[in-house]
Amino acid sequence: MAEAGSEQQLKALANLLLLQQRLREASTEAEVGFLLVNDTRTLVEYRSAVLWLASATRPGGGYVAGVSGAVEHDDHAPYVQWMRALCRDLSQRYDEPEPKAWQKSDLPESLAGGWDNHGDKLLIWCPMYSASGYYLGALAFWCEKPLLEAQQRVLKFWLSAAGYSISALRGKAFARPRFVWNRRRKAIAAGVAVALLLMMFLPVRLSVLAQAEIIARDPLVVRAPMDGIIDTITVKPNAMVEAGAPLLTLDDTELLTRLKVAEQALAIARAQYQQAGQSASFDRDAKASLRVLALEGEKREAETAYVNSLLERSTVEAEQGGVVIMPSPDELIGKPVVTGERLLTIASPRQSQLEAWLQVGDDIELPADSEIVFFPNVAPDKKFSARLRRMDYRATTTEAGELAYRIRGEFTEVDKLPRIGMRGTAKLYGEKVSLWYYLFRRPLAVVRRWIGV
Repeated sequence: MAEAGSEQQLKALANLLLLQQRLREASTEAEVGFLLVNDTRTLVEYRSAVLWLASATRPGGGYVAGVSGAVEHDDHAPYVQWMRALCRDLSQRYDEPEPKAWQKSDLPESLAGGWDNHGDKLLIWCPMYSASGYYLGALAFWCEKPLLEAQQRVLKFWLSAAGYSISALRGKAFARPRFVWNRRRKAIAAGVAVALLLMMFLPVRLSVLAQAEIIARDPLVVRAPMDGIIDTITVKPNAMVEAGAPLLTLDDTELLTRLKVAEQALAIARAQYQQAGQSASFDRDAKASLRVLALEGEKREAETAYVNSLLERSTVEAEQGGVVIMPSPDELIGKPVVTGERLLTIASPRQSQLEAWLQVGDDIELPADSEIVFFPNVAPDKKFSARLRRMDYRATTTEAGELAYRIRGEFTEVDKLPRIGMRGTAKLYGEKVSLWYYLFRRPLAVVRRWIGV
C-alpha cells in the first residue's frame, strides 16, 4: 500500500511538472485558462470545472473565463449564468487562500435551487492569488468526494504557478525580453553619446523660411491722365502688350458735349469776326472791335484744341511693351478716378525680383549678398537661386496682420526667371553656427520669454 501511494505521489509530481512546463509556454491568458479547466484533471479527478477571474476595475465583480470541455463557451447558457452567480457569491463570502469544499446546504436558497440541475455532490473552490497577494479569481470543479491532503498540496502548487502566469501576462512581464546592460552595450551607448555630443559642435548654416512672391523690377506705372470714369478695358491681366497698344478708355460723354459747345462757340466767334471785318471800312466802332474779336476767336480755338486733346487722352495706351499687372477688369470698369491715380503696371518679363516677408520671430543675421533659394508653390520640385539686395530695418504689418521685415532679392540666373506673380517659400541662409544652436535656437528664445531673462 505504501508503494502504491508513493507511485501515485510521483505520478502527481510528474504531472505537476509537465503542467508547469506547458504553463510557461502559454502566451495568452486564454491558453492559461484552457489548461486550468481541462488539464487539472491529471492532478485531481472531477466531472467539470469552471474558471472564475475577478474584475480589475469593480470590487466583487468578475466573469467566467473558461469552462471545461469547450474552447469557447456561451455566456447566455443556463449553466454558465448559474455558475457566474455562484462564483460571485463564493468570492464575496470566502477570502481564504486554501481550497474549500461546498455543499448544497451551504448556499442561499436563490442559488441552491440550481444545484440539482447543474451541480454534483461537492464543489471544490480553489482561490488564486498573484505573487504579491492580489486576488485573481478561483478554479471551481465538481467532484464526488473531498480532496486528500496530498491532492490539496499539489493543487495549491499548481494554482500558485497559474496565478503567477496570469498576473505576469496581465502585466506584460513576458511581452519583451529584459534588456541587460552588459559591458559591451555600455561601451556602445557611451560611444553613441560621445558621437552625438561631438555632432552638436558641427558647423551648419543657419536658415529660416519666409513667404515670398515674384514681383516686377522697375515697372511702368500707368496712371489716370485726367478725372473720369473707366468705360472699357481692352487688355486682360498678365497679357503681353506692345508699345502703343490701347489699354483702357475713359468715359468721353462729357468731353463730346464740351467739344460740341466749344466748336459752336468757335463758329460764332469766327462769324462775328468776319462780320466786323466787312463793316470796318465804313464803321469805326466795328474796326475797333476787330482786335477783341480776333482774341475771342483764338480763345475759342484753344478751348476746342484742349477738349480734343482730352478726348485723345481718354484712350490710355502702353508706353512700353511688357506684361500687364492689374486687378480683375470687373473691379475697374465703372470706377471713378482722379488725375494721377494708379491704374495698372506694365513690367518686363525679363526684369523680376524676389520679395519675401520674414516674420519677427524668425529674424536672424543676414549679411549682405546672402543666399536665398525660392521654392514656388506650383512646382515644389523646382528652385531658383537669388541674392539678398535689401532688407527693411523696421518691421511692417503684412496683409495677414503679422509683423515682418520686407526683403528684396535679385535672381542670379538671368536666363531662368520665375513668372511674375508666382508665390512660394523662400529659404534664407545666414551665417554658420553650431548644430546645437541650430536645433535649440527657437526653444531657447521661447524659454527666455517665459522666464523674462
